[in-house]
Amino acid sequence: MFYHIKNIIIKTVIVPLLCVAMTACSDDDGVDAIAKNDVRVAFTMMVADAASTRAANEGWDNYDPKQPGIEDENMINTDDLRIAICDGMGNIIGDVETITVTPMSDPSGTKYAITGVWKNAKDDIAKAKKIMIVANCNAAKLSTSALPGLTYNIDTETRKYIPMWGVAALPALTLGTQTDMTEQIYLLRAMAKVKVEMRPDMASYGYSIGSMHINNYNTQGYCLPKNYQSANKTQDIRFDNSLNVLESRAASIGLTDGKATYIPEYDNTSTGATPSTITVDLNRNGKHEGTYTLEFRNYDTDGKPTGTPYDIQRNHYYTFLIYKEDGKIIVSLHVRKWNKRVYDEDIIM
Repeated sequence: MFYHIKNIIIKTVIVPLLCVAMTACSDDDGVDAIAKNDVRVAFTMMVADAASTRAANEGWDNYDPKQPGIEDENMINTDDLRIAICDGMGNIIGDVETITVTPMSDPSGTKYAITGVWKNAKDDIAKAKKIMIVANCNAAKLSTSALPGLTYNIDTETRKYIPMWGVAALPALTLGTQTDMTEQIYLLRAMAKVKVEMRPDMASYGYSIGSMHINNYNTQGYCLPKNYQSANKTQDIRFDNSLNVLESRAASIGLTDGKATYIPEYDNTSTGATPSTITVDLNRNGKHEGTYTLEFRNYDTDGKPTGTPYDIQRNHYYTFLIYKEDGKIIVSLHVRKWNKRVYDEDIIM
């Protein structure tokens, strides 16, 4: 069975949960004292497991962690983590500053305690309606007007962190305290994940994948999804209104058998769009057997493309499985939501 992004049932792979827990506090003196016009936040952050589930929706919700993730996909650069306080329209009115990251006792060595302060919050605290996270995006001190244009370049040699974004509603804040926050913040990756692999038994018949590449992809992307300012929580962003493509088309990028490649969003569905495809050279017993083209579309039971193409969309995982049967190439494409992250009591990355 194959899954379309806009179908009601979508197979999802969701990873990390990033969690923020703010516990009530009333320090009046000492090194932990909170200034009377400030608000302090505190949370723990750790690398955790991925998840896999089905979601009867068309957005990023209904996650259920179960499967381990891949470390490189889940990494947060703590020197490039912006935590912004926003009004109801998504405008930044303050930032969580003086952030400290302290390693905690944990067998994996990947759990941290993080604290930060929204300073001089008195004049704007009544306007505070949302908390927004922008990670791995070089977003420090950018104004609200500059955020929609925040971009990243794809560079497979130097890129270490995947850009991410998330938002959640804030409870009423109280000056001079650390306030409980029960709302979780889910982070969406700004990139898509693509992988092509052969069915495992095909190797016993002498088949192997030679060279592969994606034809037509974007070299740049926007860090934030479209309509991000209107969302009160990350899950409010729907698939059909969030595609935020930065036109920067290049001819091709290489793929490796069974290894994922990460690329920016790409428009495959608009009128006049140049479709993105994947070219696969298939070998048998060390000799070239044929060249095949894979499309970002559903495949029928005969392994032939059918229906409307998929856009290549952020935080989605496109897995192609190919094999030979009765002398013809069979293709199946699985589209999954990829790696969820949440802020709550722990940050699972």
